[in-house]
Amino acid sequence: MRSAQGGKMGAAALLPVPAADIATDCEIELKLTCRDPSQLAAIATAPILAGVGGWRTRQLLSTYYDTDALLLRQSGYTMRVREDRGRFVMTVKAQRGAGLSRFEREEAVPSSSIDGAILSRLLPADIADALGAVPLRPLFTARIERQQVTLDFAGSTIEVALDRGQILAGERIEPVAEVELELKRGSVTALYELALELSNHAPLVPSGRTKSDRGFALALGGPGRETANEVRLTRDMSRDQALGALFGPALAQAVDHVPRVADLADAEGVHGMRVALRHIRMGLWLVKRSEGGLLAGVLADEVRWLAGELGEARDWDVLAKEIVPAVTAADLERAGFRTLVQRIEQHRDLAHAKAAEAMTGGRAGRLLLSLGLWTSRHGWRDTEPGGEARFAKPIKGLARKALADLHRQVLKRGRKFDQLDAEGRHHLRIRVKSLAYAADLFLPIVQKRKAARRHVATLKRLQDQLGRLNDAIRASELLNQLVEEGLSPGARRATDIVLARQHVTLTEGEAALRRRWLDFTRTFETGRKRKRRRG
Repeated sequence: MRSAQGGKMGAAALLPVPAADIATDCEIELKLTCRDPSQLAAIATAPILAGVGGWRTRQLLSTYYDTDALLLRQSGYTMRVREDRGRFVMTVKAQRGAGLSRFEREEAVPSSSIDGAILSRLLPADIADALGAVPLRPLFTARIERQQVTLDFAGSTIEVALDRGQILAGERIEPVAEVELELKRGSVTALYELALELSNHAPLVPSGRTKSDRGFALALGGPGRETANEVRLTRDMSRDQALGALFGPALAQAVDHVPRVADLADAEGVHGMRVALRHIRMGLWLVKRSEGGLLAGVLADEVRWLAGELGEARDWDVLAKEIVPAVTAADLERAGFRTLVQRIEQHRDLAHAKAAEAMTGGRAGRLLLSLGLWTSRHGWRDTEPGGEARFAKPIKGLARKALADLHRQVLKRGRKFDQLDAEGRHHLRIRVKSLAYAADLFLPIVQKRKAARRHVATLKRLQDQLGRLNDAIRASELLNQLVEEGLSPGARRATDIVLARQHVTLTEGEAALRRRWLDFTRTFETGRKRKRRRG
């Protein structure tokens, strides 16, 4: 049982530092999801667990509470009362951050009734004061059968829990089939090592969604709380510190978006995952550029594969959520557009199913776990002798070189800009996206804030215009695919209207793109002052 004493802690550490013992009021846990509960049996019989004694099976009933205005949740905390064989425990936890650790306090209580005095002891003082005497009500419950054992592994002590059951919010029900690995003592890298070992026996995917996250999404009827995973670099960081600050939030965003990929109602699910993967690829490119990380190339290839598996779903999302609605807003050919939208949604559903299959498969799960293990041990230093010294250098020098290199690549791809064909434009757009992300990260480190903002804005305008034209081209390709498959007369007329709009977008967008390109080549700087180009 965790102590109710101690001061306020942050919701989560960016990257948990391996420690000899877990601090009071802190939980460090890696959560893994299965496709279905039957796979938990394969995990339980894995050789590394099958021979361990002391297994317990528990029937857990947890009720989660908050105020009508969701004051606890808005403050970043959750509270539950759990019943286990007639005993009750009240637990307060912070909502997740970008790492595996989070604030947790708990205390035994006599019943499921809310004891305000105990709750005040568990909550940080400022949250308890804000809550005051506002009544709490039950919002949802979790009924879980848990198989649990404590394991000594890789010099660490880990509690393994296999959970199957349901989360219930009124008439809404969501099944639970997951593995929880909680670090009791030792190194956080041991969690990832054990997870990878268990993933040899059933597909396991790391999950950032707690039972409370899923319960609130079920009770409130929305996608749930989105964790902020902002990357913040400072000029005084070493390369090692900067890479840790980059990979941690990017990996957390990827893990957060795993369940969102399959959700057709979540227009940002696939997009957010692709953004996270692009950020991870940028970090891996920086590692390779520093001649570090023996696994960086292998990981980069796997990240590229996964991003490719999501591309089709993203294209259909843009067509369904951005391109067609912009046309139908004019109330054109309503019946034909309804039929067209139905056909688009059929393809979108199939594309999301394909993306979800990739995300929940063993290959993607092992990739995310491998990235977690590699990040937790700062694997970019795993190179020839001198690796640690190389990554102890300030990030500023590497940032300047990386920006200059990416800038040269963009200029090279954009040479003879007016003569670029569709493939050339595509390659240019990819380079511009890479430079845009690097500029957002690194320009504030190598330039004064005002200049950095100006140059980032210039680059963003070019990136956005390239993106708009690429979306129009890809939308036209998908619409022509539907035409080839066969459409009703009304849907065909609607398709022709959308195609005509894309033609206008491409025609009018060319002049704007040339202006954006000229502005970029004349004004964008990555660090040092350079001579302005003429013409």
